[in-house]
Amino acid sequence: MDTLISRVTNPVTQTALFIYHRTHWFTDKEAWMLFRLFAYIETLGWTLLITAIIWRYLDPTAGAIAVSFAGTIHGLFFGLYFLFVFLTARSMEWGFWRISLALLAGMPPFTSLIFEQAMTRHRTANPPQVTPPVDMS
Repeated sequence: MDTLISRVTNPVTQTALFIYHRTHWFTDKEAWMLFRLFAYIETLGWTLLITAIIWRYLDPTAGAIAVSFAGTIHGLFFGLYFLFVFLTARSMEWGFWRISLALLAGMPPFTSLIFEQAMTRHRTANPPQVTPPVDMS
């Protein structure tokens, strides 16, 4: 780990690698459960927002309030999904491309759920063999 960080010359990349290697806080099972939870929560945020947008066309006055409320909730859920992708990625030993796909999956409606299902199939076919986190104190 430290040899990889020392071979990289870009300070931003060095910092990113350092943080990545220091965020192994969960077991694979815990990280997977957290990722799945926030993928479903992010999907719920999209559902609320899309429902509020439809409601706005049916009742413009109440719908505007609903869109404002649902937009705020969706933004919170969206931010939490992104945060937990980063917090759990190291514990599941995800690389750059899998993290990037997870982040991209959070952008179109309901794609985080599709990504979660694809990863479930992948994890079933190829069971992960991740070493548990070491005490970092």
